[in-house]
Amino acid sequence: MTDSTLRAIGELMGSVPSAGSFAAQHTGSAENLVIEVEGVGRLELPVTPNQARRLCEVARPARYGLREQTLLDANVRDTWEVPRERVAIDDGQWHKTLLPLLDTLRAELGLAPDCELSAELHSMLVYEPGQFFQRHQDSEKTEGMIGTLVVTLPSAFTGGALVIDQQGARVIDRGSPERLSFVAFYSDCEHEVLPVTDGFRVTLTYNLMAKGRTGPGSADFARHPSVALLAEQLRAHFTTPIESAADYFHRSAPRPPRQLVYLMDHQYSQNGFGWDRLKGSDAGRTGMLLAAAEIAGYDTALALAEVEECYEEEDYTTSMLIYRQRWERVADGWKCVESSEVDFDDEGEMIDPVADDPASIPVRSDLPLQPNSDELGELRFSDLRLTWLIDRSGAAGKPEVARVQDEELCTGATTSALEPFASELEGYMGNEGNNANFWYRRAAIVVRPHQ
Repeated sequence: MTDSTLRAIGELMGSVPSAGSFAAQHTGSAENLVIEVEGVGRLELPVTPNQARRLCEVARPARYGLREQTLLDANVRDTWEVPRERVAIDDGQWHKTLLPLLDTLRAELGLAPDCELSAELHSMLVYEPGQFFQRHQDSEKTEGMIGTLVVTLPSAFTGGALVIDQQGARVIDRGSPERLSFVAFYSDCEHEVLPVTDGFRVTLTYNLMAKGRTGPGSADFARHPSVALLAEQLRAHFTTPIESAADYFHRSAPRPPRQLVYLMDHQYSQNGFGWDRLKGSDAGRTGMLLAAAEIAGYDTALALAEVEECYEEEDYTTSMLIYRQRWERVADGWKCVESSEVDFDDEGEMIDPVADDPASIPVRSDLPLQPNSDELGELRFSDLRLTWLIDRSGAAGKPEVARVQDEELCTGATTSALEPFASELEGYMGNEGNNANFWYRRAAIVVRPHQ
């Protein structure tokens, strides 16, 4: 009964149309953009090669953020950043273009009509031939930041495309020789700037901040035709006894699930997560589930979670003599943080593994084994634990019940469409075969009976 109920809940939640996209693109006239750069003067638009070179002369190598650190590494990010104090923009003129554009972007990103979207200048960047920025996610640089706006100034260049990816979808911006190019995207999007092959790519990057609720609330779904059906399915979920794995192990009588955990599409940091900070389709689906839970008489909360998936694996770890390897996501790819290999004595018997120095293993652009690799076998297990909870009052903290049982879980986007933050390979251990484990961060809506 619960399997069919979970499927029905998933289908009803999936019926909420997405209000917008993960990214939005526009081009526009540069007539209202007046930029003065100290040491260079007023920029001509399109930017000339001579002025671009002068911008490089007053710039400094751009840094990048990794967790709480700010790092400088030309192997990760190779571009010039003009100090903000050198850049002066005539806001009176520029706002004639920027403010109407922000309202358009707000709608195209799926934000609510009463959400105010604003832009704060973060940096002016210049990419000369050969320069690039590897695939990464933007950190939330200020309170309320939900995304980034990149304004590429008109100039003649080739290469240097901005590539934005989100769950298998892709947006590419190549700039324009005559017009401004605008691209806005949510901060959980993976993106990169490909190497410039000729000319200069000059951009203004803005932090996008949202004020007010980002999506519809429960009241907006009060008359939605699916809400009553969803409320019925919630009641069925919480009143149907199910024999869980824990009940079977403890020989307990079947009982109804304690909670319903619906996984959302977007990823969030703890600081950037909240009822008024939901992105795109997450906001709409949360609004509908809130409305249904209110009708059915249940409590709701937002949650952050970690998912571990373990797959069978045979060939790779055996051929590479891997005993254990752990890889973690860093700004420039994947870094090995633990490594040991299988060792044998003179008679061919396996002995204690030999530890390697992880620092001797180069950072990789991708994992040795990808989550969707054909080399992976069956899924051995999937484990999900809640790590952070925000109730309807906004009170936040670690949940009392962290483990989520299979019969409590309803998925939105599939985990395989997301990027893991860690992976571990384990070779033959004597009593079980080789394993490949992947860890993901997810966000969720949690429904529970009133306490």
